[in-house]
Amino acid sequence: MRRASPTPRHATRRKFIRSEVERPRGRNDHLRDAVVFSTWDWDVFNVPERVALALASRGARVLYCAMPVSGFHHSRAPLREVARGVHRFVPEYLGSKFSSLPIVGNLQWEVVARQIIAQAKTLQLKDPVFLYSHVEWMPALCKAMRAAGFPLVHICMDFPEAYQFELIELSDQTVVIPQSVFHDLRARYGEKIEWIPQSIHLPASFQETSSCEEPAELAAIPRPRLGYPGPIFARLNLPILREFLMQNGNWHFVYFGESNDLPTPNAHAMAWRSPEELAKLVASFDVGMMPYDCSEMKNLHCSPLKLYDYFLAGLPVVATPILAISEFGDLIYSGSTAQELTDAVIRALKEPPDSPKRSLRVDVARAHSTDALGRRLEDVLNLLEKNQGQIQ
Repeated sequence: MRRASPTPRHATRRKFIRSEVERPRGRNDHLRDAVVFSTWDWDVFNVPERVALALASRGARVLYCAMPVSGFHHSRAPLREVARGVHRFVPEYLGSKFSSLPIVGNLQWEVVARQIIAQAKTLQLKDPVFLYSHVEWMPALCKAMRAAGFPLVHICMDFPEAYQFELIELSDQTVVIPQSVFHDLRARYGEKIEWIPQSIHLPASFQETSSCEEPAELAAIPRPRLGYPGPIFARLNLPILREFLMQNGNWHFVYFGESNDLPTPNAHAMAWRSPEELAKLVASFDVGMMPYDCSEMKNLHCSPLKLYDYFLAGLPVVATPILAISEFGDLIYSGSTAQELTDAVIRALKEPPDSPKRSLRVDVARAHSTDALGRRLEDVLNLLEKNQGQIQ
């Protein structure tokens, strides 16, 4: 296993942001096409969905594959274009419970591969590369795609699960979002590991979100509003969050989904929002919250999508001390306990509306657009093609 020389922790990101100011913005009509396999579906709009959109922004044609569904319970969904240059397809298999069975599991993933390859041929994709997120028991899919001639690019968006190391080892290249994870994997696997930025999708007609009209659903929720546009069950430190909300009954916490884990009257559940609606909602918060449970490695090392939604609105952000926030200095207020989070929110609420920090946050968000991600992915795929050419 090759060892790579360590680099300063944030040097890669700083170089990327500088290059975003200097590089040309034209599309590349020669970029190879792509198949992007996601653990989710398009409307979730997580990392694989943004990767698909980013590649399309550079001129690639993309077959986006949602997580397979059981053919026993779902009718086949037709191939359809969900964004310019991105075509959504939902493969079918027996079901997730069969994946762990040694023979049946491999066979059903091979069937998924055949469906994907057939759709790629239907779209007449040009020299497509196969980019994939992580699902347990899926190495058979990757092996089948490689056998069909697809270069493999694994998308590592968090601290790796134990089974994910096999997906990294199978890949021709692995792209990693969290800086801390990137440096660790680069030291272990060498130059097959490349860094990519987290991203936010900016509408073509981007405008300052502070001028957005407030959603009607928020009208009954008093200010100050502390927002978390996501489910609370996956990442948050719920004991500290409950203590924090009980100590601050006049502050109102808004989150997505339903839960019985926050039984306080100042916690408000809201329905999920589409990416188009999210900007208005976030702009109606007073503070963006990220009270993650840092005892979990996946949280400590995460690079939250929400951070850039908050930054796009110029919002002050209050977070527990995950590693990703260290580079942003005083653009983020942090605390580890309920009392420290209370003090952080007090400081955030005192931030003047015309504070230069707000415009700096917007600048950071814009430097992390899906267009910027597309340009970085273009560099990565060009490097992959060059390396493969040298091997051949």
